[in-house]
Amino acid sequence: MHRCTFFRFLLLLLLLRLPVAFAASPIQERADRFLALANAGYQALYRVNSEAQWLAVTDVTPQHDAAAEATGKAYAAFNGNPAIISEARELLTDEKELNELTVRQLKQLLLNAAEGPMTNPDLVAKRVTAETKQASILNGFEFKLNGQPITVNQIDDKLDKSVDLNERKAVWETSKQSGPALKSNLVTLRDLRNGVAQEMKYPDYFSLEVAAYGMTTEEMLKMLEDWMATLRPLYLQLHTWAKYKLAEKFHQPVPKKIPAHWINNRWGQEWPGLVEAADIDKYFKDRKPEWIIKTAEQFYTGLGFSPLPQSFWERSDLYPLPPDSKRKKNTHASCWHIDLQNDIRSLQSIEPNARWFFTAHHELGHGYYFKAYSRCARRF
Repeated sequence: MHRCTFFRFLLLLLLLRLPVAFAASPIQERADRFLALANAGYQALYRVNSEAQWLAVTDVTPQHDAAAEATGKAYAAFNGNPAIISEARELLTDEKELNELTVRQLKQLLLNAAEGPMTNPDLVAKRVTAETKQASILNGFEFKLNGQPITVNQIDDKLDKSVDLNERKAVWETSKQSGPALKSNLVTLRDLRNGVAQEMKYPDYFSLEVAAYGMTTEEMLKMLEDWMATLRPLYLQLHTWAKYKLAEKFHQPVPKKIPAHWINNRWGQEWPGLVEAADIDKYFKDRKPEWIIKTAEQFYTGLGFSPLPQSFWERSDLYPLPPDSKRKKNTHASCWHIDLQNDIRSLQSIEPNARWFFTAHHELGHGYYFKAYSRCARRF
């Protein structure tokens, strides 16, 4: 056969075989239909629940708490529907006939279901109620120093600036007042979370959370222990240097362990204020809070990202409440992907200082990867 004719014949054979080679199997088609339905329902209820949760953290009232609890239960009822669990499990019995992305989505769907399996609706309802109660306590908590209300920004300012150790200790202890308020319900909530995980055959809630990373608890703990072992020599050197600097700052003997109230950050997440040259608050002294968040956006647009949607500026809650405000809101900075599309919002209490400058950049980092995720039609 002539070479040219042969290659034409070969090409024809390949073209004839293409529809067969790339046609989805019946099980793949079934999975695609199922996931299309699951994704649509998930996204719709996610948005409704997120809107209710947003109101519950930005305007703490019994009415908003009740709405958040109701939507939380509806969200769980969909995700944990026994029919969804059954279909996902049945499809995964033919895992070899499914593409990798489909398998990952089905497994994620089951992880979502394990947060509220409706094989035990009473247990799930109790969990949502308990979580709503805890969230409400924290969202509207009023801290008091010497019997007088003090805002979280004021707490942070005092820890940033005060060199009076007695004052620092009192302020730091004030920042922990929400703990006792939450304590009485923690064991109940722990048991409820363990219960929903066990309903889906996980030993406990920690195992469920770790499973989202594709790991066992043993693998996760080993990874963390390995990190700690690797970092320990450096940490000990930094800890030693820091405690000497802090002892010098507060005119105290060098301690074996650093007292928590010696550190400016109330959680001890980071150790700012150790080097005077690194204090950049003076550069924000004459700035307005709006400049902080706009500059954070400019950081990302400077990297080539598009500006945040106008709805971000219209719907976010970015600044502290006025002193005479009757409204209460959660004071912990966060960023929200309300509808898993373009409705991105941030909750902050921005003031013009270095702490909020860093925080605003951090929160918008979440917002910008939300924007990136929004290009994908898949939600699991």
